[in-house]
Amino acid sequence: MVEIRSASTTPSCRGRLRLSQQVYIVLLIATLLLIILSTSIFGNIVQPSSVSDNHVHIRAIDNLRKTDAPSIGIDMEQPSIHERDTIEYKTYPGFIGEVSVKCGGHEARTCDECPQGNGASWCHGQCEWIDEKCVRSSQLEHLHPDYFRITARYAFQPVMNNNHVFVNVIMVRSPFRNRDDEDVYKFYRDEILFLGISSFESFPLKSPNPYSAKYESEYYLNMFPGFLHMMRDPNVYFPDSTKTILMSQSDFMLDEPQFFRQEHANDAKIYDFVYSGGVSRDQLFYFAQIIMHIITNSILFDQFQDQDVETDCVGWASYNKNFSFVREALEVMCSSEFNVTGVLVANKNKADTMACTIPAACDGKIVQTTFLDQDEFFDYLVKARWVFLPQICDASPRVSTQALSMDIPLLMNRNIMGGWKYVVPGRTGEFFHDMSDFKDSLRTILDNTRGGRRSNPYKPLEFVQKHYGNINAGPKLYEFVMTHWGDKIRFPEGTTALIPTGA
Repeated sequence: MVEIRSASTTPSCRGRLRLSQQVYIVLLIATLLLIILSTSIFGNIVQPSSVSDNHVHIRAIDNLRKTDAPSIGIDMEQPSIHERDTIEYKTYPGFIGEVSVKCGGHEARTCDECPQGNGASWCHGQCEWIDEKCVRSSQLEHLHPDYFRITARYAFQPVMNNNHVFVNVIMVRSPFRNRDDEDVYKFYRDEILFLGISSFESFPLKSPNPYSAKYESEYYLNMFPGFLHMMRDPNVYFPDSTKTILMSQSDFMLDEPQFFRQEHANDAKIYDFVYSGGVSRDQLFYFAQIIMHIITNSILFDQFQDQDVETDCVGWASYNKNFSFVREALEVMCSSEFNVTGVLVANKNKADTMACTIPAACDGKIVQTTFLDQDEFFDYLVKARWVFLPQICDASPRVSTQALSMDIPLLMNRNIMGGWKYVVPGRTGEFFHDMSDFKDSLRTILDNTRGGRRSNPYKPLEFVQKHYGNINAGPKLYEFVMTHWGDKIRFPEGTTALIPTGA
């Protein structure tokens, strides 16, 4: 198994403050006070915003699937449009009084409070004007009224059907962050179907990352009725009562990279590889990480998206991306034997003034970038011959299926927790175990990709179009849900696929 070693911290990268120590401390204290005021001290710091209004009015639902069995959520027999405002649903006590309804251009606690004396013109979004009243939209009848309140929290991920209509299913994609997330789950679990999904680090297994918040694996393995996982042998971990399917977040939402490839089909291949060291802001902005940054005296405000550049790529993101191994691999790749060219994404700070140290032999061969937005990242990706995935602590490496969707093969660590199913040696890329066989795998993928398309045996796009993306994974997820909970949940008419939204 590849050893992830902590690289030594260089004086030039550790504790290099742009502000005076006093100003930094004042800003840090002020930030923490704002955090404490806006959330609980153990709460989630950054949460995704509520679902935008343009996602609500997507498709009118005329009929709902009905069964004789009790439902997860609202009763099967739907109230008429005139009765909806008289139905009472139980609401988690912590939500009472919260602004939770999007009225169109503003928000309110309930649809009834949207107009504020302005009539129908102030009743839109998740509400509609019926019989001189602002009531909940008929397009949301099948959803629990508190659905969007729940999914406003990072751990809870909304799900849509094939017609882009939200359904009464919520994915739990990470350990709970707010101190009452578990209470919220337990309060609604008999009314909404909650399923776990591999998306964050090694979730639901305990993360080996020393910079991560700690929890016991058994805590989440036993919690949900079903789990979308990336494990090689799930029966070793999950109890018999938990229904499982080999599926994760990275199986979905692949249209965009495929469209990008089509638009850039004539772009020349400039680099041998791309390595992505960046992570999303909401993954990094975790209270445990804030404490770690304070202890290590690093710059809190530059750590949101780059790869721990201020500490010379030693930290939470770099451990997850196995950057200590990358440095070893670069010694080989940049040698005169291989002369590999490549791109290390998010390997520089946002100010573009500091980069993680890499071997001197890589000078002029390896490009280091700041954190990139998706289109900028895709622009590098489409110009590369293959993608380098050395990480182990990754349950759902999205870059892997994005690359395959651009017809780009993978050089992947066989020990990776998730994503191993995307590599078929000789067809979608190559595996390596550690430095003992890295040279052989590197030589194979270089020989197969440097000669142009005629000599390239890899067919990653063909593979991903056959097995993944919404068109393949969506119906499989729908079948999984219907097989195990079809007598307890109803979906809008025309539902044939389920798609977890977001990253």
